[in-house]
Amino acid sequence: MIRFLSSLKLTISLLILIILLSIIGTLIPQGEDPGFYQNYFPRWAGIILSLQLDHLYRSPLFLSLAFLFLLNILFCSLRQLPVKLKQIRGTIEFIPSEVKPAAVRRLASSFSDWFEVSPDSLLAELRQRHYRVKIKETGEKKTLLAQKERVGLFGPEIVHLAIMVIIVGGLISALFSQRIELALTEGQTVDLPGKSFSLRLDRFTTDYYPDGSVKSWKSLVSILEQGQVKKQKSVEVNHPLKYDGFNFFQMSYGFDWDQTKVELEIKSGKAAVRHLTLKVGEKVQLDSGLTLNLLNFIPDFTLDRGGRPTSRSAEANNPAALVLVTREETPIYQGWLFYYHPESNRIQRQPGLEMEISLKKFEAPLFSGLEAASDPGLNLVWLGCALLFLGLLACFYLNYRQIVIGLKPGDKPVFSAHSRHNQTTFYQELERLLEVRPDSAINSDRKNEGKTK
Repeated sequence: MIRFLSSLKLTISLLILIILLSIIGTLIPQGEDPGFYQNYFPRWAGIILSLQLDHLYRSPLFLSLAFLFLLNILFCSLRQLPVKLKQIRGTIEFIPSEVKPAAVRRLASSFSDWFEVSPDSLLAELRQRHYRVKIKETGEKKTLLAQKERVGLFGPEIVHLAIMVIIVGGLISALFSQRIELALTEGQTVDLPGKSFSLRLDRFTTDYYPDGSVKSWKSLVSILEQGQVKKQKSVEVNHPLKYDGFNFFQMSYGFDWDQTKVELEIKSGKAAVRHLTLKVGEKVQLDSGLTLNLLNFIPDFTLDRGGRPTSRSAEANNPAALVLVTREETPIYQGWLFYYHPESNRIQRQPGLEMEISLKKFEAPLFSGLEAASDPGLNLVWLGCALLFLGLLACFYLNYRQIVIGLKPGDKPVFSAHSRHNQTTFYQELERLLEVRPDSAINSDRKNEGKTK
């Protein structure tokens, strides 16, 4: 099981599947109502909704692949880590010198003689070149371990750790993040679910350019706890309010048409013209025992496919008000009143009733559209990105180098020179290091070469 979870084949397969699902998530609009997919993807709507492809990055399918990829990276790292720790401690086995190339055998002989004849000068030269050097003595055996830029050896593991942190942060965000849309009018307060504080809109302003186009929206909001103001800030685009894990963003503005006030003009026979101001749902008594009720207001009147009145947009492009006049609860006058087209008023009334009603004015309070966003995994994602950057630096710019020399009387010396990148350049560096050997080590090296010949 561990071998399967740490296999490269599994890594490649998971990456391909995650990439394919990400492409699907890009092609399919996310977070729409089920009817949207039934209208635009009639053949695939069932699959999209059953597999939750409409919320792909929170779907069990995508989360399962991400979790399996997390396990794959974890076991790959754990499989390689013990070998590298042994390498750092210098407890790895090395190839005997005689089976190595001639150039490497010469390096082995030269460094072994240097270590045997003048170990202090060798240690000094290595430390001058920023190697970490230590000597271990076990009985008659003496081992030198010199290492440089050791972090570079663990560059891939740091990258793996970074990816794991990013995935964990992404999973936490997918499972526990919140996005709450708020529409507040001035003075309105709303409680945040699961939180001990509430948000109040104190003032909403709109700034305009000279040509009349909108420049910016600003919402002065207050955070309230037990009726006390804990924090107050002017929220605008790209300048959110941060409090207790939530970020409050300025998203939009509009008119609260549910709180619309309209002014109606009423002409009835020879009676004086009357002007009434009402809210939606409000009733008022007229003369002769009549009652007028403002049933509805639509800012952009149109009819849907079923012939039902609806609003085409949130703008006041075709405002209309629905009124009902009754006498003793019996309807005698009903219809839609159009602000821009009073001649089109659709009035249903009893014969002989002389009454004309017109929509003269309307006004609705502005609301501020805010979004409260909570993303508990975001900090982990940023931490993972920072670790990823450091890991890539370690991989490409920190070249781990290691020299091991082992001496034991009566045995041939053990020598290993390992570089994580560009072994040939490392051997050239060692050749330059040999140029500063003391004369005693050079003479000993030449004697050994003579005996070998």
